[in-house]
Amino acid sequence: MNASSSATKIAWLRRLLLAKAVFCFLLWGLPALVGTPAVLAPFGLSVPADPVFLRLFGSVVIAFGVAYWYAYRDPIANRAIVLVGVVDNGLATLTIVGVALTTGITSWFVWVSAALTACFCVGLAALVPPKSGDAARPAAS
Repeated sequence: MNASSSATKIAWLRRLLLAKAVFCFLLWGLPALVGTPAVLAPFGLSVPADPVFLRLFGSVVIAFGVAYWYAYRDPIANRAIVLVGVVDNGLATLTIVGVALTTGITSWFVWVSAALTACFCVGLAALVPPKSGDAARPAAS
């Protein structure tokens, strides 16, 4: 890959990581962490009787948002975060599909989230930066 196409790929990756960080904070993290029943109802969601797992989910998603922010700032140095993003988004998509097939999902918001996480998974997988210093590193024995 030439330097120009590599720079373009990194530029697209940075845009994707920024979008993912923003979505983690505003679309998924904060509503799950602090959303009231009135805030979540228009999304077809509810606060469970014991909201601890919903709140923990919000906390974890916000932590992932911070990680995506670091990856956005330097995607090459934070390649591992990009790889974790592929797994994170792939598992989220598969979880939603699995729940839909077994117990059903009625929330439009969850379906939009499935589409978004699928797109993030594919996009991140396609844009993973190369390992830095591979040429200088000796082969593993």
